[in-house]
Amino acid sequence: MAQDGEGKPSARRDLLLSIQKEQQAKWEDAKAFEARAPAPGEAAPEGKFFGNFPYPYMNGLLHLGHAFSLSKLEFAAAYHRLCGRRVLFPQGFHCTGMPIKACADKLDREISTYGCPPVFPSEDEAAADAAPADADAAAAAAAADAQAVKSDPTKFSGKKSKAAAKKGPGATQWQILRQSGIPEEDIPAFRESSHWLRFFPPLAERDMRAMGCGVDWRRAFITTDMNPYYDSFVRWQFWTLYKQVGPAGVEGSPP
Repeated sequence: MAQDGEGKPSARRDLLLSIQKEQQAKWEDAKAFEARAPAPGEAAPEGKFFGNFPYPYMNGLLHLGHAFSLSKLEFAAAYHRLCGRRVLFPQGFHCTGMPIKACADKLDREISTYGCPPVFPSEDEAAADAAPADADAAAAAAAADAQAVKSDPTKFSGKKSKAAAKKGPGATQWQILRQSGIPEEDIPAFRESSHWLRFFPPLAERDMRAMGCGVDWRRAFITTDMNPYYDSFVRWQFWTLYKQVGPAGVEGSPP
């Protein structure tokens, strides 16, 4: 009898996984989730359904929270497909904004400061280095609390400052990437923001395929100007808004 790593029987699990793999291969061969417009003279099905999952941010792997939210859309899309409706389920991957850039810069600083692979100071050393700054911050916070209470005795004042509450070294970017299963020899490449955009979206697609999501993968995309089609679409939106409401109705300048 097949057993897992802990010695427990796994025959039923292995059977389910084999059925899952077989059926997913059939879906792929049949292009079951590729939505298309009716051909000339072809009768359109009764009704249609468009489902969209807010695209996840690509500064890491998908996690259980993504799977929980995706399961709701996957259930709805499968239901409407069973009802004979034309279903479109695209998927995007969010790469816009500063978090990826911030992570890349943080990793670059760590390597520049501590070497490659980096040799970080111990927790005791980090705490000792941070102690003077924490003490100053705590004293300033205590003085501010005392002044606030003096001016308004009814105002609640905590005994611990935010600086004290956050005391202690946090996880480094190098450690975060290593804990994601990325080999150490591959981590330095993440100092470039563009590498994140090439690395994580294919892994997200891999995991969503394994989950069995009925996505039309021809319609998958990433954001930012690395995708000229998406970039053009966003520019069109802003220019259209600009033409309709004028510069006063658009915050900042149009792209």
